[in-house]
Amino acid sequence: MNARGCWVSVAGLFVLSGFLSSALLQDGLAAHKKTPSHRHRSSSVPQIIPQKTRPGSQAGEAEGLYYAGVALHAKGNYEQAVEKFRSALQKRTDFPEARHAMGLALAAQGALDEAINEYRVALNAQPEFAAIHNNLGVALSEKGQVDEAIAAYRHAIRLQPGNAAPHHNLALALEAKEDLDGAVGEYRESLRLQPDNATAHNNLGLVLQKKGLLDEAIGEYRAALRLQAGGSAALYSVNLSAALLAKGEVDGAIGAGRTAIRLQPENGDAHYNLGLALKAKGEVEGALAAFREVLKLDPGQGAVHYDVGQLLERAGESDGAIAEYRAMLAYRPTHGPAQEALAVLLQKNGDVDGAIVAYRAALQAAPKSIAAHNNLGVALLTKGRIDEALTAFRTAADLQPADPIAYYNLGEAFSAQQQRGAAIQSYRSYVKLAEAQPDHREKVEAVRKQLAELER
Repeated sequence: MNARGCWVSVAGLFVLSGFLSSALLQDGLAAHKKTPSHRHRSSSVPQIIPQKTRPGSQAGEAEGLYYAGVALHAKGNYEQAVEKFRSALQKRTDFPEARHAMGLALAAQGALDEAINEYRVALNAQPEFAAIHNNLGVALSEKGQVDEAIAAYRHAIRLQPGNAAPHHNLALALEAKEDLDGAVGEYRESLRLQPDNATAHNNLGLVLQKKGLLDEAIGEYRAALRLQAGGSAALYSVNLSAALLAKGEVDGAIGAGRTAIRLQPENGDAHYNLGLALKAKGEVEGALAAFREVLKLDPGQGAVHYDVGQLLERAGESDGAIAEYRAMLAYRPTHGPAQEALAVLLQKNGDVDGAIVAYRAALQAAPKSIAAHNNLGVALLTKGRIDEALTAFRTAADLQPADPIAYYNLGEAFSAQQQRGAAIQSYRSYVKLAEAQPDHREKVEAVRKQLAELER
């Protein structure tokens, strides 16, 4: 019947507040899981190793150069410190302390291979010094040689089990290997030895949060905050905000985010977490202001455009939302959720061709997106490209056989092709799957009437 042409209209088929776009507009489609992780490795500074008095002027000159180098290192003059340590070694070749200190100064300049070499030479002469093993581990970790770093930290711990630093560094390395239980154990041991180490409390909190132990993580972040103020406290507040938000304590997350901003106004992560919390509370204007501040502080954070787009779409500002989704895609062209969200708005605004292009791009990034296949089918059906629409709807049904939406859309497409039998079968499948779902109640009744007419 020609009257069934109304079943293929955008109004009848592409329901922005109903079936087809609901998956696209969920906040769960985040642009990125940006969970700020602010970790501080236990500091590796030159340790002045007590010197045995050695006879001769050369030995005295070498030690004087060594201590001069240590002083320069402490001031951040690493290049000059290296020259002092080299001069000390020229005066006295059997001087592992100077080699160790030179390794630290080289590492501070990013010359990791040279630093590692100096540490190894120092250890050949004095293998019992735990500090050198620890600092060798730090350099190896920074090179990405995590297994070797773990071995170095364990060696340091065997030599000096009461030193908190190698336990802390070993925890970082174990976490990098996804050995979360091992990392938790080492952080706890580090804190047993040095309970006032705010950094270790923070880093333990991050691992506990990874393990899903939010209450324990929150406790560790709060312990870190009790121990330290200033810039580091801002970082710990950011992590506390993220954990509270993950736990659903939105007001607490907002408070922690604002504390972080007060302590460090130019911390983009603090503004981002505050934006997420305000967004979760429905405070659109506040969330928009927070996200825009992130982009002001760091225009390279292009993924935040997606968050802004979602908020503008929620506020009914479709043109602004489209512009933000396009900005997000300029930053990350393969971001499927932004492509889907853009496509929905383009289709709503009547740009069906643009929507089809965006849906296809979304499916390149996420080929199993049921919503994108369904909505692509709707757009194709609107353009009269029924065979292509059927392919899209069938794919959606194959991906999620228990989802009634694709079967309803198949019924519409088959009706448009005058395939009465196939339309009846698809509508029956829709009713069977949807009749127990309250959100589909009105649509089910309408489809039952359509079936009665088709089956006459």
